[in-house]
Amino acid sequence: MNNAASFRQAMSERVIVADGAMGTMLQAYDPTLDDFDGHEGCNEVLNVTRPDIVRGVHDAYFAVGVDCVETNTFG
Repeated sequence: MNNAASFRQAMSERVIVADGAMGTMLQAYDPTLDDFDGHEGCNEVLNVTRPDIVRGVHDAYFAVGVDCVETNTFG
């Protein structure tokens, strides 16, 4: 079953919640100005400079049973 079919199947069986606090969770890692590559607060930069932080947030969501996550894009 492909991803779209799996998603449709899940929606037919239960409530799917699409929400999160990506920015809040990223900030909990207390990234430095260097982590932001000099672009303070530009969370997208962390995808490149600190993928471990982004992965950690994703892992935290999976640990509580979410079905999917996405990248941290704000702009």
